[in-house]
Amino acid sequence: MNACHSTTHLFTTLSTPGTSGRGRGTGRRGISAPYVIDTFIAHVNAHHHSTGLEAIPDARVRPHQFRKTMSVICAQEPDGEIALGIQLKHAARRILANPTTHAYAAPDGAWMREFDDRLATAAAARLTGLLTTRTTGAPVAVGPAAARLHASLDRAAAQLPAPAYPQETPTGHQALAADPRTAADLIRAELPELHFGTLNHCLWQPEWAECTNHLPDNDDGAPLIGACQPARCRNSAATTDHAPIWLAEQHDLIEQLRDLRVPPARRAALQARLADVENITTALTQDL
Repeated sequence: MNACHSTTHLFTTLSTPGTSGRGRGTGRRGISAPYVIDTFIAHVNAHHHSTGLEAIPDARVRPHQFRKTMSVICAQEPDGEIALGIQLKHAARRILANPTTHAYAAPDGAWMREFDDRLATAAAARLTGLLTTRTTGAPVAVGPAAARLHASLDRAAAQLPAPAYPQETPTGHQALAADPRTAADLIRAELPELHFGTLNHCLWQPEWAECTNHLPDNDDGAPLIGACQPARCRNSAATTDHAPIWLAEQHDLIEQLRDLRVPPARRAALQARLADVENITTALTQDL
């Protein structure tokens, strides 16, 4: 990191250090984290009107302020600590770090209150977005659980307070008239086990779950995200937010199948997966 020759290091300073008449080094060697953070914030704030990003509030930000949050996030992710150690090339040292890492990564009350509040705000905005789209009469999801999601959103919309000045959409539905938290609370009441995901949203019902269908009856208390079958499970619904990932996987599978060297068994598995993916991508591109 602390280098000035870009031919031998991946990261280097843009201003080449020099020397003064007394032989003392001048300029900045390598990367200065505080300088990079300040430069990044200044760049974002200078261009936020064109990028659409929100301006970063004026405050002193330094690298150590991210350590606690990053450690807690890593601790919450499955195998997150191990993955981080390998990524940072600290695998051997990480083996000896357990006595202190777990204590440091434990979320304290202040951190959890901050995290829960931001998570609730983000979830409310996402739920309100689904409900807003649904009140226009448009479908918001595809997949095995799409009809159940639409029905729940319709029931939530029916409980919204009547607007002072009623307005109907071109399809005859009443426009949304509620603050995000009220709308989110209504949807949560209809879908208490709704889980947001990267590939889909899970409307968790254990008796229909593909991820836990091989587990004993007493082990199906929560969805197993890592074993999700989003194209087949009756709890699964995909929205336009998920479309880029599904389309990217479809493209990747098609490219793999073009390779004539793929063994027959692997080819059959890829074709089966592609059929599942195309069921979702076709619906996403045609129905939404």
